[in-house]
Amino acid sequence: LEDWKESPRKSLCSGFNAAEPDAIIAWNRRMADLVLMDELAKAIRGQVPAQTLPKRKALTKIQRHWLEKRLTRADFSEKLRLHYYLGVVLEDENEVQKCFGTIQSEVLEATVRSLSYNETAHIVKDTHTVKLSLRVNWGGGWSDTPPYCNEHGGTVLNAAILLNSEKPVVVKLERIDELKVVFDSRDMDVHGEFEEISELQRTGDPFDPFALQKACLLACGIIPMEGHSLKEILERLGGGFVMHSEVTNVPKGSGLGTSSILSAACVKAVFEFMGIGYTEEDLYSHVLAMEQIMSTGGGWQDQVGGIVPGFKMVTTRPGLSQKIVCTPLSISEDTIKELNERFAIIYTGQRRLARNLLRDVVGKYISNNAESLEAHYNIQRLAVLMRFELEKDNVDGFAKLLTEHWTESQKIDTESTNTCIDQIFSTIDNLIDGKMICGAGGGGFLQVILKKGISKEMLRERLNEVFQDSGVDVWDYKFV
Repeated sequence: LEDWKESPRKSLCSGFNAAEPDAIIAWNRRMADLVLMDELAKAIRGQVPAQTLPKRKALTKIQRHWLEKRLTRADFSEKLRLHYYLGVVLEDENEVQKCFGTIQSEVLEATVRSLSYNETAHIVKDTHTVKLSLRVNWGGGWSDTPPYCNEHGGTVLNAAILLNSEKPVVVKLERIDELKVVFDSRDMDVHGEFEEISELQRTGDPFDPFALQKACLLACGIIPMEGHSLKEILERLGGGFVMHSEVTNVPKGSGLGTSSILSAACVKAVFEFMGIGYTEEDLYSHVLAMEQIMSTGGGWQDQVGGIVPGFKMVTTRPGLSQKIVCTPLSISEDTIKELNERFAIIYTGQRRLARNLLRDVVGKYISNNAESLEAHYNIQRLAVLMRFELEKDNVDGFAKLLTEHWTESQKIDTESTNTCIDQIFSTIDNLIDGKMICGAGGGGFLQVILKKGISKEMLRERLNEVFQDSGVDVWDYKFV
């Protein structure tokens, strides 16, 4: 205390005057840089839409250091949004790509964590065939897609259908003496033979014609993610095998869930061909793993729709690892009969065009677009209400909700409709009580609920009058 009393002192004013101006300016700049980054984090927490934030130039060294430290402690939701918001405000495509890379890598890690190489599997049948139905989506589609379902859980209502009285998704496995793996896809007109394991372990290429089949063998543990000898694996399995896969008599881009249902058929066929016991939950989780291995980023409703017959509500809770709960609806025979009479699917004559669909839809959600957030909530609410109306034998109420869902779907993806779809719905407006697209829209099939007293033949005649030989027509289906 005595030393302190005797030490020289400066006033606040003299200390300020003695300060180095360059140091003050540098400190001010540093603080300004950090404040900008904190404002970005605050905007994310407050769900301020990314597109409303002012544009900025490249990050400074201090801001980049702040970002690196923040990312090390950020959770899944903040991490992906930090990248996406920066991509928007800096107009930097690399940051946007890092956002989607974060979604894929973290969901993949959580999904495949429980997967392991199966060293006890062996071929138990010379041949085995699996056939699965398609699905029509009624409520909640998009809520099953990462990262929405990981952050909020999902709620989906759908039904399994036959098309032209058959299950069109077919996978056949056949044992062969040669120690090799053969993939044969008739509908894609591709054929490949593999004698080296490295080629089967190479995944993530969206242009690989055998990406789905490779992902199936990896997800099911038949082929390990790395290492080992294919010859030794096949010797233990009891031979090589051919995997035939095809979707018969269904237009490409149908919107009826064919791609994910084909994944489910592959997993189911492999399990049964290799003598691997499984539950429906095992099928769901392995198809989810396939989706992530293939980097498609798709949801989970399609495979459940094709695997499980009938009408069902499918839900999950929030979490990187999605646990699917499938609940059958309790619908009376009279209501099922009325649905069969009044429900119809219409082919648009157009193949759904490939585009950055998931990127656009997911981007709007991640950026906290208010309309997208509200629509994601509303489609799940409508799915629950649809179930209520069906179980209360009110098909008219269900039809009305289907149309409401169509309105909400367009808020999530404005490109889900086009001139052709709008014209079809306009042409038959006085014949129907409810309408919606199948799948993501933009082509493929549409679904409608006819007014009482209107037959499917009357619907077909109206469409033929207007669209003639364009391919627009009513197709034969059956709930299964």
